[in-house]
Amino acid sequence: GSVSQDPGMTVALAATGLTVATGGFNASNAAITMTGSLLVSGGTFTGSTGGVAVSGDVTLTGGTLAAPTGTFTVTGNWSTTAGTFAPGTGTATFNRSGGGGQTLDTGGQSFTNVSHTGTQTLQLVTNPLTVTGTMTQSAGTLATNALAVTVTGLTTISGGTYQASTGTQTFTGGLTVTAGTFTGSTGVVAVPGA
Repeated sequence: GSVSQDPGMTVALAATGLTVATGGFNASNAAITMTGSLLVSGGTFTGSTGGVAVSGDVTLTGGTLAAPTGTFTVTGNWSTTAGTFAPGTGTATFNRSGGGGQTLDTGGQSFTNVSHTGTQTLQLVTNPLTVTGTMTQSAGTLATNALAVTVTGLTTISGGTYQASTGTQTFTGGLTVTAGTFTGSTGVVAVPGA
């Protein structure tokens, strides 16, 4: 079956979070806050216009995960092994500030906008990161872990450290460093038009 939320409603999912295995979960206009994890193994999770905040992991192993049009805040790890991630027009914000680092495995699927605001390390694993909009690094460390990163819009480093490593880093929309550190390595850093 399916579950839909009424417009303007705030939904808090505690403890274990939410698993979508069949059917669907449609957040509508509700703001969704999960103190557990979000697992989509089948069916469809449709985010809201009110934003989605997950304090645990986000795991996509099947089905469809449609991001909200607002902010999709993730404190745990992100792992995609199968299924479809529909990034929408919003921003995926990675904000772990305690308890060790955070990992991001895109499964080879794109994000629209990405923001790293957590004080802990956000480390790419297994697959490259493709961002069709903008990317912001404002705290902690974003470690590319020898993987490629491609950003179509502007990339802004306003705090923390961006570790480029050996993978190719392509910033088609430009690269602005207003604070923090950009650490290169032996990989290519391409800023077309610069």
